[in-house]
Amino acid sequence: MTRPSAADASPSATAETGAISDGSIPRTPFDRGRDGGDDRAQTTIDFAIGVGLFLLVVAFVVAFVPTVFAPFESAEGPQTADRIGTSLAADRLGDPADPYVLNSTCTEGFFAQLQGDGPALSTCRFDTSATTTRGMFALDGTRNANVSIRTLGAGGGVEQLDGTRLTAGPPLPETRSVTSARRVVSIDGDPYRLLVRVW
Repeated sequence: MTRPSAADASPSATAETGAISDGSIPRTPFDRGRDGGDDRAQTTIDFAIGVGLFLLVVAFVVAFVPTVFAPFESAEGPQTADRIGTSLAADRLGDPADPYVLNSTCTEGFFAQLQGDGPALSTCRFDTSATTTRGMFALDGTRNANVSIRTLGAGGGVEQLDGTRLTAGPPLPETRSVTSARRVVSIDGDPYRLLVRVW
């Protein structure tokens, strides 16, 4: 029996081993990607979904992260309103020895001064050179206040004293949060409500 020659044996050998007759290594799908072929793992839809999710995350951060710090920032408003209300009712418009009983002369002078009618008496316990509520209460440039003395009850209209309306400060803003503090005070034996609003 004659043996097959080496040339006859090589094709079957290469077929069994999976090699290509020219001696090169078989290509796989991964090789095509590395060689810059058209086969890609990412499609246009994948890219669009990724960009859409990224934009949603950015919008969420911009919209909701500032509200995390809002309680700490907004706490200053109620504290400022309470401080001003207590200061006026228990000290500046009266006598600290008799809190919540307002001196009618200084109370009228306080509101008249802030309305531009000239300084109040120098014996009053507030800054008689201030012409605005911001200056009167040393508020920073981003804050302001409105102060009024009103009648008790449901209506709560602004009271007048010696022809002066007992209200001072700019009108309330429509686009900002306003916090308020209330104190029941007495003027000449009659009860009123002192209302302080800060924004």
